[in-house]
Amino acid sequence: MKVEALLSAIAFKEGDAWIIQGIEHDICAHAWDPADVPEAFVRAVVESMCIAEHLGKQGLESIKPAPERFREMFRLARTKVVPVDDETTARLPVRGLDIRFALSEAHA
Repeated sequence: MKVEALLSAIAFKEGDAWIIQGIEHDICAHAWDPADVPEAFVRAVVESMCIAEHLGKQGLESIKPAPERFREMFRLARTKVVPVDDETTARLPVRGLDIRFALSEAHA
């Protein structure tokens, strides 16, 4: 069942890895290649949902929002990640993903 939520995340480079930080939910993932950012984030969200359900909680509702600095990074971002064939959200009960790249590592 799809819900009308749109999950947002900010991706930024830290060393050799790309860190993907959820905005509405404090969920973090990493990828070694920027092309893998959406899939890595979806995998982390699905895993978080499974853990929450195992603990008797409903989906993502029990996961708090990310710290304010990540919301600011998201707001200042100028580049959006859009997969060519986006089948990743088929595994999530959401309308879609809005993942953006941070301006620079210094903002992280």
